[in-house]
Amino acid sequence: MAQVNTLKVTEYNAKMDVTQAVKTFLLSEPIFGGLVPPDVDPDFALIDSGALDSIGIFSLVSFLETTYKITIEPQDLNETNFQSLRTIENFVRSRKQ
Repeated sequence: MAQVNTLKVTEYNAKMDVTQAVKTFLLSEPIFGGLVPPDVDPDFALIDSGALDSIGIFSLVSFLETTYKITIEPQDLNETNFQSLRTIENFVRSRKQ
């Protein structure tokens, strides 16, 4: 898995909802280099648009596991869970329960 800068992770505080934290992460990471619009809608198709590719997913998974103290299994890496900010939030919330 890609290393997530732990200093950056501390910027995502507990008051920030998952959607906002993921949006901030995607907009701030060079790997996503302008592929995610600044005013991204929670239902924007991250995978279908090409904004989230296989390398991007690994970076995002590392961020989610570190930030939310969850484990993401290989079988979880699918379009259902990572298609949009909304589906990512639903997935993270289901893991935190």
